[in-house]
Amino acid sequence: MLDSTTHWSARTSAFRLAALIGLVLVALVSGTVGPASRPADAIGVSPSVDAPSPYEAQSVCTTAPRPGTVALAAWLMKTYPATGSMGMMRACGSGGRSEHKDGRAFDWKADVRHKATRRAAYGFIARALATDAAGNPHALARRMGIMYFIYHDTIWSSYDDFKPRPYLNAGCRTRKKCSRTLRHLNHVHISLGYAGAAAQTSWYRDRGVASQPVLHPGTNELDADETAVVGFTVAANGAVTTSPFSLRAGVTYRVVATRTVQYGAAPATGDANCVTSDGSGTYQPTVRGPVVVPPLTGLPGLPARWTEGSSHPASVANTPTSDTHGLLVNGAIRWEGGCQPNHAYEAWFTPATSQPLQLRYADTTPGDNAGAFTVFIARDDILKSSLVG
Repeated sequence: MLDSTTHWSARTSAFRLAALIGLVLVALVSGTVGPASRPADAIGVSPSVDAPSPYEAQSVCTTAPRPGTVALAAWLMKTYPATGSMGMMRACGSGGRSEHKDGRAFDWKADVRHKATRRAAYGFIARALATDAAGNPHALARRMGIMYFIYHDTIWSSYDDFKPRPYLNAGCRTRKKCSRTLRHLNHVHISLGYAGAAAQTSWYRDRGVASQPVLHPGTNELDADETAVVGFTVAANGAVTTSPFSLRAGVTYRVVATRTVQYGAAPATGDANCVTSDGSGTYQPTVRGPVVVPPLTGLPGLPARWTEGSSHPASVANTPTSDTHGLLVNGAIRWEGGCQPNHAYEAWFTPATSQPLQLRYADTTPGDNAGAFTVFIARDDILKSSLVG
């Protein structure tokens, strides 16, 4: 069910929103959330425009807006100063299903009675739905992860090709008996898909907005399609870094590891897959044990690959030995492509059961190691070059 009311009445929530908006506006002014001066240097660059958001109904409840929602609201009010906010969040027990309840909706104050705000609202909608120079329809709306707008008795939804359609709130029998708020005459309701709300779509990545991983609703499993990129720091001290989410069984995830570390006494240096012990800069692949698990091509009763995730076959998994100095992905060396001069490596991992991602630097005496890796789970469309820091 689409959003049915728009009021945000809780006073404490109003103060929380004001604080969040204030922080993001400060960041916009200071440039920390503003457009990157060179977007190609942003983390997680993709050559493709984002896919339109599917219809994703609210199924969980949260107490605060999500980062993409906050960033978009701040940008709208800064870009169109005649406009304002009518709120984001709604109490979990009020009304029916609504993206306001899980932090994915913003009621942008823009009254149709006033020329300046009406012009701002329609100007933004037109801008969001325009075809870009590369021929991508609705390019900005897709990059922002917008699922639908409602304004002035009209709805534009991504899952219906953003065609304008008449809108009547479910709580109104006729427009005449419907309030200005429920008719969306005094504001634009904007709902984001899960990827946009988590700041995983490209508009937010290009601006350095801190993102969240997207989980399948009601689970702790990472959505490999809607999460463009999520990163970890893995120390070289032999400790296991465990993801706060699980990987879904049968889904192939792409893992990218970057950077070098020092192992043992200097100048012994290693990256995720290769080592140099003499400081010459000439790297050799680390020692690998035997293959322990063949690449997973399917699970019993399931196709070779689910529709979600990468179509790349899982990487060969080798056991570590006592001489291995490399980064383990769930207990095995999986990196492909030999030694890379930029120290960036890829592996594709398909878990047979739901399990977290576990990363550890293999070294039998890790106490004198120094440094850390940066590791990403990234979709296949994310350029590896944009993940090398």
